[in-house]
Amino acid sequence: MKYYDIDGDGNISYEEFVRGLREELTERRKNMVNRAFALMDKDGSGKISVSDIQHLYDPSHHKDFIEGTKSKDEVIEEFLNSFDGVRGNNDGVISKQEWDDYYTDLSMSLPSDDYFVQMMESVWGISEDDDTECNKDHIRELTKLIRERLLKKSGQSSEEYVLRKLFNYFDVNQSGNITMDELAAMLAKLEISVERKYINGIMKHIDADNNGAIEFNEFLNFIIMDPYK
Repeated sequence: MKYYDIDGDGNISYEEFVRGLREELTERRKNMVNRAFALMDKDGSGKISVSDIQHLYDPSHHKDFIEGTKSKDEVIEEFLNSFDGVRGNNDGVISKQEWDDYYTDLSMSLPSDDYFVQMMESVWGISEDDDTECNKDHIRELTKLIRERLLKKSGQSSEEYVLRKLFNYFDVNQSGNITMDELAAMLAKLEISVERKYINGIMKHIDADNNGAIEFNEFLNFIIMDPYK
């Protein structure tokens, strides 16, 4: 009874019953779930909060924010609460256990490891092959191409005011940094076709302070200080 009665109310709900029957994540799936959590948990606290995802999740296009019924933080908190599930407490913070529970539940509907991995790569911009030399070489080639296209778009100028204007063009919501989604949009505008799973690797290459977004000084250094000489 206790095994199934997760919330300890003396009753077994359908969700609790189904959860009791679920299988644990395979090693491949667990690896992807852990990678995604590490990407989100910027401060290494073991929990994902509003501050952790503010550069990764852009709420400015959310219906409730546009209509003025919710602030950006409230939209993000609602997003975080969607991971709470049966064991959750709707506190606006995702613990590692809540994160694992969410993806273990989701995993039940995805019988193929390959499909699960592809889904995680697409959603979070991570790659199962992040650590392979082939993948690293591909990221280097992509970032080199990005720099070349940015220089071309700036008219080969290294003037700060020109590059500031270019940065603001890609900083769609004018937040002062280029988020993961804005980076993806930037690549599209530069006519560079990139699989979603490589976006995080590109971000890491440019995001010197590893806070999950590209500030202007990082953008500036990336263009001016040629890392490929």
